[in-house]
Amino acid sequence: MKLALLTKSNFSKKAYKQLKLWQEVVLPGLSVVGLIMLVRSTGLLQSQEWLAFDQLLRLRPNEDVDSRLVIVGIDEEDINYVGRFPIPDREIAQMLSILNSYKPRVIGFDLFRDKSNSADAELAPVWKENPNLIGVEVALNQKQSFNVKPPPELPPERVGFADLIIDPDGKLRRSLIASKTYSGELKYSLPLRLAQFYLREQGIKFAHGSRSYDPIKFGSSELVRFLPNSGGYVGTDANGFQMLLNFRSHPQPFRTISLRDVLNKKIDPSWICDRIVIIGMTAPSIKDNFITSAAKNTLYTTALGVEESANQYQWIYGVEVHAHATSQIISHVLDRRPLLKVWSEIWEYLWILAWGLFGIILGLILQSPAKTLLALGVISIEIVGICFIGLVLGWWIPLVPTLLALTSAGLTTFFFDRDLRALLEQRSLTLKRSFEAIHNGPLQSLAVILRNLGEEEIEAEKLRSQLEQLNRELRIIPEYLSQEMLSRNHSIYLEGNEVLDLQTPIAEMLYYVYDITLKRNFQGFASILSFIPPNFEPLEDCQLSPNQKRGLYLFLQEALCNVGKHSQGATRLDVICTQSSKEYCLQIIDNGFANISKNSQRGGHGTEQAQDLARQLRGKFRRFSHSPQGTVCELTWPIASTWWQRCLYLGNWKFLLCRKQG
Repeated sequence: MKLALLTKSNFSKKAYKQLKLWQEVVLPGLSVVGLIMLVRSTGLLQSQEWLAFDQLLRLRPNEDVDSRLVIVGIDEEDINYVGRFPIPDREIAQMLSILNSYKPRVIGFDLFRDKSNSADAELAPVWKENPNLIGVEVALNQKQSFNVKPPPELPPERVGFADLIIDPDGKLRRSLIASKTYSGELKYSLPLRLAQFYLREQGIKFAHGSRSYDPIKFGSSELVRFLPNSGGYVGTDANGFQMLLNFRSHPQPFRTISLRDVLNKKIDPSWICDRIVIIGMTAPSIKDNFITSAAKNTLYTTALGVEESANQYQWIYGVEVHAHATSQIISHVLDRRPLLKVWSEIWEYLWILAWGLFGIILGLILQSPAKTLLALGVISIEIVGICFIGLVLGWWIPLVPTLLALTSAGLTTFFFDRDLRALLEQRSLTLKRSFEAIHNGPLQSLAVILRNLGEEEIEAEKLRSQLEQLNRELRIIPEYLSQEMLSRNHSIYLEGNEVLDLQTPIAEMLYYVYDITLKRNFQGFASILSFIPPNFEPLEDCQLSPNQKRGLYLFLQEALCNVGKHSQGATRLDVICTQSSKEYCLQIIDNGFANISKNSQRGGHGTEQAQDLARQLRGKFRRFSHSPQGTVCELTWPIASTWWQRCLYLGNWKFLLCRKQG
């Protein structure tokens, strides 16, 4: 029961320490995620989100050409052909008569004609005789002089406004399809009027309330209204009924013919029959154009001969915008082509938070900068893929803040975690080095003094000398630790003023440790009569890290000190170093009687050092009795198994064998 309580207590302490550690590294990551969400809520990321949105729209796979719409574009060559601008009413009337002869379902006239108010006007009969003709107006400006009235012969139900909404970055992404004027009159856009007339012929009814922002339905299909915080927008003016423009993804999404083609009757009647025809200007000099980066291609860039991949900043004519908006509505109603939708704000921020938390988890789990960067890069690509697929299916999922939350939280957590772990490791290393310095120097001297006090009377002068030596060893430790930390673990403390360079060859350093340790004033060394000089050359080719070298030198020092402190009556000390085909072996052997207390038999700090070194080297540490008397302290570890080292060892073995035979 007591053991279970102790285990539970230890687990609780470890859990508390781990929780405290996570708090120190998780909170900065959470703070970064919170900051990104706050920045997004203020609208500072709008431009970046719009650009990402446009780019993903452009990257969508090609759709079919919408053959239900055809654009009659009046370009520069048409103006030259007619000889003047505006295009005379006579040519306009002739064009409309020819088009109507091919029986289109509805014609959208995106040209301003507000002066045909007499019975003799050439266009007046055309407006009256063609009930499928929809005119255009500009009606939503507060100042009436900026508005353009429709032809007076057209009733309100055959008029649509051409007003468009431009985002703060100057680009077109939204379509306004219903709005009230400043005088309170409800108006509909040209695309909505065209869709209404086209779908009515198929028995699909149009339904809308008395308010501009009321739901708009065609049969069972409801249009998706743009809201102030839709997608990447923050606090945007969403008055009226607006929709996100879902540009048709195709380099040439609609069939296009010129005014010359119509007047000369060089057109395929099947292109016009039962279709939507939209007439508008496609001449750059008229300035009826807008900026977009969401469409794959436009008539303007096609005329310039610019490649599709380079059209990230392009002009689009007003007549094309109306065609895209009209196609968007009728394709949704008839083909179930998705309209662009967005999540509610709470789900968008939960999405961002979730990926930010995932970045924090990655920063905690992965301890390598390369692995962290690689993982964040791969997951970022996956997020882009998810957002791209979502947009293909009609969902605008936040991309830019999600990537920022993931990468920023992941990197912040990683660096805080790395720095904290480095600090803790440095503290642990400092404590370890401090104890090693005290254990291998002053504590060894103190053990000798205590043993001498217990076994014989020591002269005061001799005791004073030993205590002064102990005092010097203690006082030199802080200076040594300072030097060692500055040397970045390239040195080792032995005793006194001895600070050794770990870059020195292993064999040379081991012999130096052996020599300086045997000069220490230990009682066990006094009785030894036979010192066999050790040969450390078998370890010359051993590849060890600085920490492993340090451990090996401390192992040799500790084993020799144990002989000096604990061995009684020893007359022989052997240090044997060998190399076989599979492993290295280092043995320290004496023939004395080991005077070791019960506590020492359990293994002290020196034993822990030796066992830790054995684990690092993937080897074994043993201390066992030597026959007929004495103790063997042995460390073995395997030779690295790389193919070039095996070949090198085999070559050396054959060379020595040939020399012996020779």
